[in-house]
Amino acid sequence: MNPKKKMRKTETEFLKEFEELLREEMKEARCKVEQAMTYSVLTPGKRLRPLLIWSTCNDLNVPIELVWHPALAVELFHTASLIHDDLPQIDDSPLRRGKPSCHVVFGNDTAILAGDGLMLKAFCVLSDSPAEPKKKEMLFRYFSRSTYRVLVGEALDVEYTGASPNLGEVLRMYAEKTGALFSFCFATGPILAGEFDLAERFSKLGEAFGIWFQLQDDIKDVCGDESKLGKPVGRDVALGKPTVVKILGLERSKVFADKLLKSVVHQLERFELVNVRRLLEDLAKR
Repeated sequence: MNPKKKMRKTETEFLKEFEELLREEMKEARCKVEQAMTYSVLTPGKRLRPLLIWSTCNDLNVPIELVWHPALAVELFHTASLIHDDLPQIDDSPLRRGKPSCHVVFGNDTAILAGDGLMLKAFCVLSDSPAEPKKKEMLFRYFSRSTYRVLVGEALDVEYTGASPNLGEVLRMYAEKTGALFSFCFATGPILAGEFDLAERFSKLGEAFGIWFQLQDDIKDVCGDESKLGKPVGRDVALGKPTVVKILGLERSKVFADKLLKSVVHQLERFELVNVRRLLEDLAKR
C-alpha cells in the first residue's frame, strides 16, 4: 500500500472535505422533493456517524479514498431517518439541528418522499465505492442489515409509545433504532481494512455505543438545553415515549450510562482504537 494513500487527514480536514462532497452530491435539486432533501442534508450537524467511520478507518490504516462513500451513505440515511422521525405522525418535532424540521418547511407529503429519496440515494452512493468486490459486497450486506434494523427500531418505538414495555424491550428498541447504524459505522473499518473476522465484533461494539448514545439523548431530553441540542426537550414525556429514564429514573439511568460507557471504552482500548476512543470521550464531555 502506498503510504501517501493512508489516512493522513485531521478531523477538521476530514469534515471540511466531507461537507464539500456532501454539497456536490446534493447540488442538483430539480424538484421540490430534492430541494427538501438538500435542505435537510446540508443543515449543519455533528456528522458523528461519518466521523466514526473515519476514526475507525484511521485506526486501521484504511486508504482515505475508500472512506468517503460509506461515510456519505450513512449520513444520507441518518438524515432520512430524522425527517421521518420528526413527522407529526411519529415525534411531531418542529425543530431539527436548530432549524425548522423538513415537514414544517415543505409539508408532510414532501417530507415523506424526501426521507424515502435520501434512503435510496444512500444506496446509490454506496454502490459507487471503489472498494474491491469482496469488501464492497460486505459493505452492502452490513449497510442493508443495519438500515433495515433502523426501520424495526422505529416500528418498536411507535408500538411502545403510550405502552409499558420493560427494560429489556426498551434496550432492544435502542439497539435497533440507534445502535444499528452505529454498528455499520464500526464494522466499516475492519471490512475496508480486509480484517473480515473482526467485522462482526466491531459491529456489536458499535451497537453498544449506540445504546449508550440513545441513553445520553434520553437524559438530555430531561435536563438538556434546547438551544444547544437544536431540538425541543421534554418531548419523550409529552409523547409518552418509552425510555430507560422513564423506567429507571434519571439518576439510575446516569449510572447505567456511565457503566456502559466504561465497557465500550475498555473494548476500544483492547482493539487499540485510539482515534475512536478520543472521539467518544470528547462526545461524553459535551
